[in-house]
Amino acid sequence: MTESTFEHICTILKEQDGVTEELTPETVLSEVGLDSLAVVEAVMACEADFDIEIDTEANPQTIGEFVELVDGLLEEKQA
Repeated sequence: MTESTFEHICTILKEQDGVTEELTPETVLSEVGLDSLAVVEAVMACEADFDIEIDTEANPQTIGEFVELVDGLLEEKQA
């Protein structure tokens, strides 16, 4: 079974930033202790893992927004 984008992003956040809270698409990144640098690092990890380039102006506030951003870029890449 393939890991979903949501699961993969949650794994990155847990491994890279030590997030221990239960994560949902509605989870606000700043509320689980992620500052702007941690979000940038997570974005960079996703770029490497998914072989995509995320716009530097992108500023996802929730995990759901982050997933939508990555999924949208993956769809564009496959088109």
